[in-house]
Amino acid sequence: MNERQRLLERYPALLGLLEDEDLDERRFFVVVDPNIEEEADEADVFDPTEYNWMIFLPERIAEAFGEELFARIPRELETIEAFDDFYDAEEDLYGVKCDLGEEEIAELVLEKLEALATQTKENPQDFEVTA
Repeated sequence: MNERQRLLERYPALLGLLEDEDLDERRFFVVVDPNIEEEADEADVFDPTEYNWMIFLPERIAEAFGEELFARIPRELETIEAFDDFYDAEEDLYGVKCDLGEEEIAELVLEKLEALATQTKENPQDFEVTA
């Protein structure tokens, strides 16, 4: 099974929000990087003793989810029990402290994104922007 098929099988609602069929790697949906002080720009780094991982959500996720639903993502990520600490640095950038590896963190984030995407498809009226 190739990566796109695996993603479609595990996250159908999330991929259903995105129109691009060439999105065939996890990094198109979530980027998880270790927070290593030597590799980061001083202005961008979270203190590695407090947050050992950085999570970035690409712009395509914000566009697919819409402003209101995208704003809920940090609250959902904060509930992940495996995260010892969570920091909402920017609307698309988060710091976490945990003992998991990159793949496990990415899977947890994708599961939350899939749950939100599923809620959107089941109850779209709950996420309409009103004036």
